[in-house]
Amino acid sequence: MAMGANLFDSLDGAGVDAAAGRWAARAPYRPEVGFDLMLLPRLPRWAEDAGAVAELERIAALPAVAVVRRDGDTVRLRLDDGWVEAAGAELLAGDRAGAHADLAAERAYAIYFWGANTTKALHVGHLRNLAIGNAIGAALSQAGGDVEHRSLICDVGRSMGEAMAGVVASGRDRPRGAEGGEKSDHFVGLCYADYVRASRRGDEGDDGAEDSIARESSLYDDKADELMSRVLRGDRQALELWSKTRAWVISGQRKTLARLGVRFDEVVFESDYLPEVLELANRGLAAGTLSRRYGDEMVMYETAREELEEMPLVRADGLPTQHMRALAYWAAAPELDDVISLQVCGNEWVSHVTCRRQLIDALGIENGNGNGSARGGGPPTHDVFHGMVARGRESVSSSKRGALLVDDLDEWMAARLREPDARAALAGHPAPDALPAQIALGFFLLQPPGRRVEFEPEKLVRADQDSLGWDLALAEAHRPSAPALGGAVVTDPEYRFAVVQSQMYRRHLGAVVADFDTLRLARFLSHLGRWYRERERPPEIAAIVDAVLSDGRRGLGLEGVR
Repeated sequence: MAMGANLFDSLDGAGVDAAAGRWAARAPYRPEVGFDLMLLPRLPRWAEDAGAVAELERIAALPAVAVVRRDGDTVRLRLDDGWVEAAGAELLAGDRAGAHADLAAERAYAIYFWGANTTKALHVGHLRNLAIGNAIGAALSQAGGDVEHRSLICDVGRSMGEAMAGVVASGRDRPRGAEGGEKSDHFVGLCYADYVRASRRGDEGDDGAEDSIARESSLYDDKADELMSRVLRGDRQALELWSKTRAWVISGQRKTLARLGVRFDEVVFESDYLPEVLELANRGLAAGTLSRRYGDEMVMYETAREELEEMPLVRADGLPTQHMRALAYWAAAPELDDVISLQVCGNEWVSHVTCRRQLIDALGIENGNGNGSARGGGPPTHDVFHGMVARGRESVSSSKRGALLVDDLDEWMAARLREPDARAALAGHPAPDALPAQIALGFFLLQPPGRRVEFEPEKLVRADQDSLGWDLALAEAHRPSAPALGGAVVTDPEYRFAVVQSQMYRRHLGAVVADFDTLRLARFLSHLGRWYRERERPPEIAAIVDAVLSDGRRGLGLEGVR
């Protein structure tokens, strides 16, 4: 095996883990004396299978492999000492930036996340979405993909009218600003929450798909409805208030994103696609695909699906719902051409996405790219769903006061890291200013994506308890203090283990390219960091682990503002 080739790539080339391979290569969970890798057979009585035996012979002939030893059904490998020494030296000698750039080379991706309404500050529910989207984008970039971070921002609809009405009701024409200690998105969010709470359905407000759509599906004949109706008609004063309110929120949210080190290349507003809303509604009504609901003239789509039997699309006053605004974008946006699109959103939107794709097909939309269609065709769109975030078993919501905001969490984290126990644990960390963002984002990457997360700030700083950012921070602060290994480096089981783990990184990064799930990579990094700080380490092992963890921070978007 030539230097520069990854160990597991070479094993794959010999038949391991290939589609028809008879063997699966596994690194041990901890250092072992006498062997470095295990080969697990994929079929019973492998010794009687000529193909399995032939693959094992090819593996044994690899330059990296010194000894192949059978132990029952399991085969154990000891790697060549010269290969171990060269692989460790190569890891430390070169520029790591392009080491894995072939995994997603010549592929273009657009990752859609953030996507909050322009009605409020970002809360910890949004933080999970940001962590997942940012991590997928970072991993695909590290793998050589051409990646754009995009956000489709909701700036029209019932909630926007509520925010505008709340601003009017506050009696203030602007936030107090930095001198008054008030961020502009916080100001609008409080106005929004106050208005929703004071309205006739204020006790039902939520950020989940079902509740926000329910609020959009009815006419209230209140100040919020009046303001949005005037915006749609082009009323100058209403447009000025709408533009001002939207700008306040976006400005404040962007400051929060900057503190997290999360960037966006393109922001798209749903209001830009209002002309397509009218076109799609008229097209669907003319074809009989859509109908008007008896009693309130709401334009509807009958889905024939149990999870969402009716999709309300356009109210009688012309205000489109979230269903219709999303449909207009995914059916018509030219920037979807020639990219693989990924939309990151909560589990509560599964039925919406399923029915939206179905409706695109039912309308016979041919947009030249296939994005958003249930049939596919052209560059695909993938949906990455995640569970909601809860505190005290209640889902976090911005339309009620008291939601834990990302800005407040950041300030809590900065204060927590100044406490004596945290300062002592992180005394050797090379970039302490980056830690609040790394820890906040990293926490959500060790949570299985589909599950609801019960969140409390103190969970962020619990070692070895599913907080990736904290595990990495402690490992980075763990400086080498054991004697150097010197000439014994290649015979030391723990050094050999660290080198094999460094080769595993590429395999886990490749899995993100394959399935857009960062959980395996996050678990790998957490385990390596926890193993590393179990005891004092010599500088040779510290250098290998530092290189892998540095790759991992970049690969999961956890570098923060360094």
